[in-house]
Amino acid sequence: MNIIDFDARFTEVLNRWIEDNRGRFRRPEDMEDEVPDVYLRWLNTPADWLEGCAPGSYFERFSDSAELCKLMCEYIKEGVPVPDPLLDRLAELGDEAALLSLAKDKSLPCEARMNAIELLRQIESTLPMVDFIRWQVERDDEDDILDNALESLRQMGEGVRAPAKVAFLAAGPEGKEALLDVLADYPGDEDVFRFALEQFKTTRDKRALYAGYLAKLDDDHALEALLDVAEGDDVTYTDFIEIRSAIERLGSEAPVRDWSGDPSYQAFKRLQRVSAKN
Repeated sequence: MNIIDFDARFTEVLNRWIEDNRGRFRRPEDMEDEVPDVYLRWLNTPADWLEGCAPGSYFERFSDSAELCKLMCEYIKEGVPVPDPLLDRLAELGDEAALLSLAKDKSLPCEARMNAIELLRQIESTLPMVDFIRWQVERDDEDDILDNALESLRQMGEGVRAPAKVAFLAAGPEGKEALLDVLADYPGDEDVFRFALEQFKTTRDKRALYAGYLAKLDDDHALEALLDVAEGDDVTYTDFIEIRSAIERLGSEAPVRDWSGDPSYQAFKRLQRVSAKN
């Protein structure tokens, strides 16, 4: 099947509309506000270049998601933007297995896999849960793919909590960090609190991150550890800021400290002075 550049076709229509309607608007912002309506009209208008079919319904002729996935990959390989109606049709078909197969195939372009993950999230599929959790444990894929899958896990809700807790125990440092990013959405879970507190105590270069997780978990049993670090000699100013925020969120007060000798504090103050002058 021919690769048709839908974006280029719409750009032609949009440029003509701008020329024809420039005098109607006082400000460019007012014109921009109407662009979505122009796009919707274009989607629903029969086009000669599609043999009389409207762009918005062109891909409705496809009923095989695997074929559409293959076509999407061809668009990406040719450097042509994937048409929104193609992605909409994949979402409409809702073939979770086909989309998950695409998402898992490391031989395919990253953009195609990202699209598949986002479509699975759009149709609220939980089919990828086990695979997406395993990816966080292994952390051997591209960061964009892993982060996208992590966002999907977050949106899958309560069902993720139990398997993510099990996976946490088998994960390395990066996997633990990723899984806690999701598990921190469940305050009141004693296991999750214990995981986050242990990471805060043992992962010095990630103290600020884990202090933030402890704040989200909203358990004041974390205050002793937070205050201990906040008062310590080895805490940096940048870490202290996040730790102080966590302490205050949990209902206590952080110690007042002199940071004049801290390089990051000095850099922050210099930036403040420059901003004040401007």
